[in-house]
Amino acid sequence: MADTPSPDSAADVKRWADNRRIANAVEVRELRTTWNTTEMSFSALQQLLQLYTSVNGWPPPDDPAGGRDQAAVWEQFARLRSRLRP
Repeated sequence: MADTPSPDSAADVKRWADNRRIANAVEVRELRTTWNTTEMSFSALQQLLQLYTSVNGWPPPDDPAGGRDQAAVWEQFARLRSRLRP
């Protein structure tokens, strides 16, 4: 998955798990208590971004899994392109 942490340290994994738990709790609470209008949805988004920023800082750290995924796609594309070119 793209949102899984790389296990650099136990503290990183614990922080990631805590962040997921907090975000899931906020999302479940919001879904149970409101039928959101557009304005309410944007307000909730801003609150979640503020929570993320307060916990992790901004901008978010690079996702090494995303880079690996992009490299794998590029390698497959390059291999296909080399086979199709005369």
